[in-house]
Amino acid sequence: MNLKPLLAGLLVWMLAFGAAAQQLKCDICGETISARVFLAEDHVTNERKNVCQDCAKLEDRCFVCLLPVKEGYKKLADGRCLCARDAAEAVESEIQAKEICHDVADNLNRVFSRFMTFPTDNVNVSIVDKFHLENLFHAPGSESSSCSSVYGATASNPVRGDKYIHTIDLLSNLRRTRLMAVCAHEYTHAWMGENLSKKRKALLDRDTVEGFCELVAYKFMENRQEDIEMKAIRHNTYTQGQVDVLIAADAQFGFNTVIEWMKFGEDGKLDLEHLGRVRVVQDGGAAGSARNVAWEVAPSAPPPPAPDTLMLKGISDRGNRRFALINDATFEPKERGKVRIGSTNVLVICLEIREKSALIQVNGEKQELFLRVK
Repeated sequence: MNLKPLLAGLLVWMLAFGAAAQQLKCDICGETISARVFLAEDHVTNERKNVCQDCAKLEDRCFVCLLPVKEGYKKLADGRCLCARDAAEAVESEIQAKEICHDVADNLNRVFSRFMTFPTDNVNVSIVDKFHLENLFHAPGSESSSCSSVYGATASNPVRGDKYIHTIDLLSNLRRTRLMAVCAHEYTHAWMGENLSKKRKALLDRDTVEGFCELVAYKFMENRQEDIEMKAIRHNTYTQGQVDVLIAADAQFGFNTVIEWMKFGEDGKLDLEHLGRVRVVQDGGAAGSARNVAWEVAPSAPPPPAPDTLMLKGISDRGNRRFALINDATFEPKERGKVRIGSTNVLVICLEIREKSALIQVNGEKQELFLRVK
């Protein structure tokens, strides 16, 4: 078998002999590796895994972590494979996936309320398979779409006046946190569709456009303390390094400055050596005349401090589903997640959501949180 395609998917190839090799076990099949070791990267955890030669030859790979799959994996109708771990974390229900996206839209507008308003009422979200998504990329007119990636696509279609209808197609069977990050990315494309002029859209570098969407997704994941997804965003080469440039600009000059540059900047792309160019924008006045403006930007206000205890802030019903807002995190029954308390965070398991309270488990202990009476 020709191993060239395999080597393209594995990070490092090495030889190991003797007792040291005999102590290694393949992370795919669990068998002892006796001679040749391949090192593959788990694209979920960014950890390197030991792979034996037989497993390295496997053609089926998990589309999430990109590791070879041998036993206990799930094969989807569109040909994608999911390893046992990622299959257990995948959002299989289209209804559930759309509810997650609805929550993401609401939370985006809450988290970024000081800076931007994301469209919601004029957005149509669809959950699609790999074939549908690939067809979108090759369809006539797809070059005008705001985004076409392996996980999602967005098109902003103008209607009468200054109105738009946005269509967002998201790949099915994504992990919950990946779905949330991709959804945030695509909603940012919809925001740009409504808030950037045609001239600005034409000037912006494509990698910068994608980098800004990844910046919003990154900050959204940061707000939720989703460290693994934050690492995945920075580790992904999809934006050719532009997400790191915009993260640096955000840290140095503030998020509002980055937004103003996206809308009115003179340049189509930023680089780390000239990061101060993020402050050079054009006058967006009605007269349309351009002039350089070097903004003196005050440091961005720190986020409000997290409560020093767990608080049930709200309960909402959507159809036959119930959600609880605990501090700044949204839960449904049987869901677990990190919640900020003061300067740290704790793992919370939401056991049950009642009419005016939520039963949770923290550090192995159950407790009931009640809505505060105003």
